[in-house]
Amino acid sequence: MSYFQLPLSYLSWHYTAAWGDLFRLHRNFSWFLLNFFSIRILLRTLFSPWHRLHEGGSSKTAGFVGSFILNLMLRCIGLAARSATILTGLVALLLLSLFSIAFLVAWLFLPLLPLVCIVNGIAGVFSF
Repeated sequence: MSYFQLPLSYLSWHYTAAWGDLFRLHRNFSWFLLNFFSIRILLRTLFSPWHRLHEGGSSKTAGFVGSFILNLMLRCIGLAARSATILTGLVALLLLSLFSIAFLVAWLFLPLLPLVCIVNGIAGVFSF
């Protein structure tokens, strides 16, 4: 058995199979954020009244105008709340994407970290 078999096996995994796992991990986190913030559902119901509240008024009475204004206000509140939630979800997706890109770049150089630490440790021991 060779002493280099384990490090070479790790490097082989690190630069081949691990990439697929990392992309699946990113896809799973993206799916979670899309469903946690319900972005698709909120886009479909963007102009619906808040919590499906509505005021019913007779068209023959003066209460019709009040009902119309109240329903319009409830729709505006729903629009504002849904827009804020959608915006928060999109910002979370953007942050996830930026973090994923930074992590993938760091992943390229991660096997060099033990070597850098050993060299810095030896240099620190012999520096006066």
